[in-house]
Amino acid sequence: MTAPDTTPTQGFRNKKQRKQQVKLRRPGYAVAKYVRMSPRKVRLVVDVIRGKSVAEAEDLLRFIPKSASEPVAKVLKSAKSNAVHNDDMLEDRLVVTAAYVDAGPTLKRLIPRARGSANIIKKRTSHITIIVGERETRRGNK
Repeated sequence: MTAPDTTPTQGFRNKKQRKQQVKLRRPGYAVAKYVRMSPRKVRLVVDVIRGKSVAEAEDLLRFIPKSASEPVAKVLKSAKSNAVHNDDMLEDRLVVTAAYVDAGPTLKRLIPRARGSANIIKKRTSHITIIVGERETRRGNK
């Protein structure tokens, strides 16, 4: 039993051209890895923008008084740019279809305590992922 041949029949000059033709990458996708912020704190901000339009999400992030709003805004801007530039989506119809935060590696540091003992301080990191897509033009049963 052999695996089916997934390579296209036409030749491509380079890997980037092949990826654009075959669509191996995800449309409207951006990720920031190893952000030095606790995932729990970043999730508070990401939960606010999930499902909103990109323009509304950018406005919300500008005025949310949390330090996590800055890296989330950067990832959102990157996802929007990827969707518009790489995937030919319309900027005014973009919606945050998925947004989630995963825990990255934890940096462990020691702090001295009484009688020669030590406590561990965990400096957590986050991986922020945002996926944007186009809003459907017609409404369902409303």
